[in-house]
Amino acid sequence: MAPRVMFATLKAQPGKRDELKAVFTEMFAVSESEPGTQAYNLIEGDDPDTLYFYEQYESQEAMDSHMAGAVLASIYPKMGEFLADGGAVSGTLVRGI
Repeated sequence: MAPRVMFATLKAQPGKRDELKAVFTEMFAVSESEPGTQAYNLIEGDDPDTLYFYEQYESQEAMDSHMAGAVLASIYPKMGEFLADGGAVSGTLVRGI
């Protein structure tokens, strides 16, 4: 089965990118220990209020497990006051190096 990937864009409230970024701190330790998580990267955009996530999982099941995790669920309410907009797309890796 080909790896599954997700790209997410998180637009912070003006001037709140650092606070939004800090919400995800505990998620990195969790992601490192999750079976099937191959990449979990937070990227600061050139726009001062934008963050991006690039995530890669060995399978849809691994992605589903991550998305259903308790730590991720606990982060959603914390993001609320810092997040202005966001969205994500997911797909199957066709080719990589």
